[in-house]
Amino acid sequence: MRKQLTLFLALILSMGILGGCGKKDSAPSENGSEEKKTDYRFEQCGLAYSLPKEWLERKNVNLIPVTFVKPDGEIYAKIEYDFTPDENMDELNNPDSKIPVDELMIPVFTLLVVKEENIESQGVKDELAHFKNCEELPKQEKFHFYYLTEYVGSTPRFSKESTKTFETLNSELPMLQKTIETFVPDEASVQTQIEDSKAYLNFMSTTLTGDPITSTVFYDYDLTVVNFWASYCYPDINELATLESFYKQLKEKYPNINFVQVVIDLPGEKAENTVKQAYEEVGVTFTTIIPDQAMASWIIDNLKGLPTTFFVDNKGRPLDTKIEGVKDLDYYWETTATALEKAKAEN
Repeated sequence: MRKQLTLFLALILSMGILGGCGKKDSAPSENGSEEKKTDYRFEQCGLAYSLPKEWLERKNVNLIPVTFVKPDGEIYAKIEYDFTPDENMDELNNPDSKIPVDELMIPVFTLLVVKEENIESQGVKDELAHFKNCEELPKQEKFHFYYLTEYVGSTPRFSKESTKTFETLNSELPMLQKTIETFVPDEASVQTQIEDSKAYLNFMSTTLTGDPITSTVFYDYDLTVVNFWASYCYPDINELATLESFYKQLKEKYPNINFVQVVIDLPGEKAENTVKQAYEEVGVTFTTIIPDQAMASWIIDNLKGLPTTFFVDNKGRPLDTKIEGVKDLDYYWETTATALEKAKAEN
């Protein structure tokens, strides 16, 4: 069983959504008072803080930030910093590792943002239960803020030296706490970014062979041809031989164009066995993506039938050009040429 590095992939995507967040100096507040000087200010979360400079200079310290904003979730926003020592980095980056991620690293601290109506929700209670210490920070209008430390949700696999390093980080948490600032989150910008993101085909998943894959795969090509299919289409609706020929010719003639297939009813043992059988019959070599929740939602909103082929530019935006139904190789080439011209013109 391959280990999906969900935490790292989540970080990549969440940083994209939190495009307005990052490192910047604080500005004077509206009432004229000077805000704290902080290194990191997340407008969408309503949080600002500075990490102790000792953390950035100390050896054997790898801090992995995990952030998200879910306007309709029980937890509105979360910022967490996980610690892992050098000794665990190889395992974290090994997709074949059988060691659970939560045994390779542990949260140093977590900041939660919760709306008033959700403070008694089960999701919030479950999150708070993972920490021994929970301190409520200054409330801002309908938003509650929590500072969580001393994680008790798992026991990490650290050496004695790394355990001491982690204990040192914990002893320096008061320096961090003094810098934390809360303010009303910018909900409008979050909603705007969510609406804008609907124009992109974003996902964070794995391939049929178990390798991690995200929508950043689109950035490496001028155009990506994305074919949507399902195991239940086989054998009646099956153009795999045509698609494999198309893919091989693309690699030879147009290395700037990629081809991938999404099988919409994966994962699932029955579907996976069917797909593997169909692939073996024609010797499929292209990449197959298992849809995650984000892609599944996009599929529901954009697919009318199967198979359907979309063309995605190097920013991850599907073009208006698409192919519906089974077509021959010439049709794929003609439509791809049209889509490539359109992608170049729009970029």
